[in-house]
Amino acid sequence: MRIDELQLRGFGKWREAVFRFAPGINLFCAPNEAGKSTLLQGLFAALYGMKKDYVRTARYLPEYEKYLPWDGGAYETIVQYEVAGKSYRLHRWLEKEREQARLFLNPDWSEVTGLYQEDRRKERNFLELHLGLTRSLFTDVTWIRREPMAAAEHLLPSLGTDEADPAVNRVLAELERELAAIGKKERAENTLLGKAGSRVAEKERALAEAEAGWAAASSLARHIADWEAERKERERAREKLRQRLQRMEQEEAEWQARWRHSHVPPSPEQWEEWERNAVTAEERRLHRETRERLAALAARSVPDADTEPGAERERLESAYQRAVELRKAWEACREQVNRLAASAIAGTERPRQGRKAAGGLSAHRLLWAGSGLLMALAAGAFAAGRGAFGWIASVLAVFLAAAGAWRRRRARGNQRVPAVIKEWRRLQQEADRLEAELCDIYREWNAADWDAFLLLREEQMNRSRQREADRQAAEWKRREEEARLLARWGDALRSLLEAEKAERDRERDGLVQSLRETEERLQELREQIARASGEMGSHDAVSVARARSEYEDAAAALRSLQMRREALQLARDTLQEALAEWNRDVSPVLNGLASDVMAQITGGRYRDVRLDPRERFAVRLLEPDRHLVVEQEQCSLGTQDQLHFAQRVALLRLVSRQTEPLPLFLDDHFAHYDQERLERTLTFVAELSEEHQVFLFTCQERELTLLEPYLRGSDRHMVHRL
Repeated sequence: MRIDELQLRGFGKWREAVFRFAPGINLFCAPNEAGKSTLLQGLFAALYGMKKDYVRTARYLPEYEKYLPWDGGAYETIVQYEVAGKSYRLHRWLEKEREQARLFLNPDWSEVTGLYQEDRRKERNFLELHLGLTRSLFTDVTWIRREPMAAAEHLLPSLGTDEADPAVNRVLAELERELAAIGKKERAENTLLGKAGSRVAEKERALAEAEAGWAAASSLARHIADWEAERKERERAREKLRQRLQRMEQEEAEWQARWRHSHVPPSPEQWEEWERNAVTAEERRLHRETRERLAALAARSVPDADTEPGAERERLESAYQRAVELRKAWEACREQVNRLAASAIAGTERPRQGRKAAGGLSAHRLLWAGSGLLMALAAGAFAAGRGAFGWIASVLAVFLAAAGAWRRRRARGNQRVPAVIKEWRRLQQEADRLEAELCDIYREWNAADWDAFLLLREEQMNRSRQREADRQAAEWKRREEEARLLARWGDALRSLLEAEKAERDRERDGLVQSLRETEERLQELREQIARASGEMGSHDAVSVARARSEYEDAAAALRSLQMRREALQLARDTLQEALAEWNRDVSPVLNGLASDVMAQITGGRYRDVRLDPRERFAVRLLEPDRHLVVEQEQCSLGTQDQLHFAQRVALLRLVSRQTEPLPLFLDDHFAHYDQERLERTLTFVAELSEEHQVFLFTCQERELTLLEPYLRGSDRHMVHRL
């Protein structure tokens, strides 16, 4: 066997560590606490796992807790090894209670895990099938250490010699396997004896059940009838609950719509819909009272305007517009009259001046002067708003002007009246007509003059504006009251809706709880009915006579198996005793191998060594000076270590003859060796490495120094620095 590579993906301090090994000596030099022992334990775990041998349940070695990954990761290893000319890759996950392993065959890495049968612990022991050695036997033979052998009694069948018949070992192994299959205790689960005992107990219970079955059948029938009636009643109740929950879902959707609409003031048509769809009498009363209050509020509202005051205001405004137009026309006429009068006066001044020159001021000139003075007075009166006085002065001024013209005309003979006088008269008549219309308007509105009429209009406008302001204030107040009323309605409605929703939620919770309880009870009833029906069926199918017959057959089979176990134990014990006697008296090969090793490493001082198979291969030697047989414990520490070395190497060689060359492991084994014996031992190890792969762990440099001639320039050996 050769180990080519080890990967410790999670083992103790090692994480994602890869080690490649030489076929000869692999020397690991490192100080203490560097991880040498962890590496060695990781190699054994990769090959065999971390479970104990020779137990039926999955019991782990004490080292399992010791070498848990420090980083808390997964317990995982990969090892590549060669056995019988075939190269394998074994991948293990060492999680407790979930240990897994996969085996691949080189060079194409085809998986061959399924080719190996599982043992009673549901495991595939690949190395045990390859080498015929369990984990305990492998470490006993290959690991040289100062400890007694852990599985010495199991090693005996593997130590065949030329003097012994190999069939004896095969027969003994077969007996052991058959006894293990039968088992020792009737309560074991995975042995034939345990299964037979379980079958007897099972058949005994079946017999008791069959005898009690007929008595229970009638009771079960009555129970089934009662449960069926209850089941039907529960199913009807469940259907009613489901229908009610569906209706509640519709009510919830309607409630959501009502909640949204509660934030929008209803129209007159919607008030009727709110009352019609009200859920409770309180809600219906809220809608009705709110609508009545809104109607009463609308009835108390201020009208837009009274008909008569509005018509009166319009008539007054029309009269005012007419008066403004008449006054503008009258003032225009008066302005033209004054202009014509001034023009007429200016035309009569030239003849007057001629007469002054001729003989003094004439009579018509005096009349025209008075007329001009009166016209000036009339203009002042009109400007001062004294229309009547102005008209009187104007008439007198016209009279005087006409008298002066007449006198002049008389003075001049048949002289004609100028055309301007005619125009002046026409305008004077138009002005009189306009003033008369203005006076009619004043009289209609009981006003003395234009100023009184303006004051009357201003008072009327103020009253109208006040009425409009009062109307708008009343309308605003009505709207505020309506808004407050609608807000109170919305708040009250939402409070009712929230109370309705809370009540519905409580009802839904109760319905859901009732439905859950009903479902659980229905499931329980169905299970009870099915179980009772099955029990009744079993009572009908199994008769008491057949159950008693099966019980008697099972008891007879158990007794037969017990007798066979006793016979096998007797045969095994007899054969083991004979084999032990043979090993004690006829095992010169093993003793010779151990003696040769001890003689070589001690320089011939100790030449006679014996191994006692009956006492776990205890080692004794013959002291050459006193010729006394000395137990191993009576020797010095160095000699004890050398005897352990001789013992393990002898077993290694003997077992390797039955399988193939096995590796050799030494973990700081040479601490008590003196220099001379160490040199001889390392020389022997170098010779041994030509056939066996050697793993040598040390914390000192002297092994490296002594092995330097063998390691230098050799591809078969390798030095590893940790």
